[in-house]
Amino acid sequence: MSPRPSARGSMLDAFERLVVATGERSATFDATAAEAGVSKGGLLYHFPSREALVDGLVDRLGALLDADVAAMTSAPDGVVDYVLRTSSPSAIPADDPLDRCITAVAGLAASGLWPRAASALASMQQRWHDVVLDEVGDPAVAQVVSLVSDGLYFTPGQFSSDGSGSPDPARPRASLDEVIALLRGLGR
Repeated sequence: MSPRPSARGSMLDAFERLVVATGERSATFDATAAEAGVSKGGLLYHFPSREALVDGLVDRLGALLDADVAAMTSAPDGVVDYVLRTSSPSAIPADDPLDRCITAVAGLAASGLWPRAASALASMQQRWHDVVLDEVGDPAVAQVVSLVSDGLYFTPGQFSSDGSGSPDPARPRASLDEVIALLRGLGR
């Protein structure tokens, strides 16, 4: 059995769920307290301002990013392989903490009210870029890997479920393995 989340963590979970499901404006103190099953006073004890809730979520993103970077750099088949194979929505578990947190922080950033959220997303992208750059050795190739990663995330269905190319045999495409090999070959 997994450990029960802390009260503070449960409140952040509630805020995160609300931002993802209903948007930044709907994730009020009252709504967050109700979602977390605590009183508004209990929420205010841990998060005395809306900014504190946002800061908590941004800090959570930083911790999750640290874990993701550690997984990237220790991946047996290398960073490029890890980045591309974990970019497709089909490779991301439905309730993945990093993906959910990114979505929430992006929602906060999109509101224009929380510059720290926008800054955290920019820092995250830069950090991922730097890790890829360390492996491929060329800034242009690192940028292409990032763009391919984004394309895989935002355009699911580019490959069949096993990564073997187009799901439509009448319109052949490269397999994910071939794309990874091509990108690896461009670096160093």
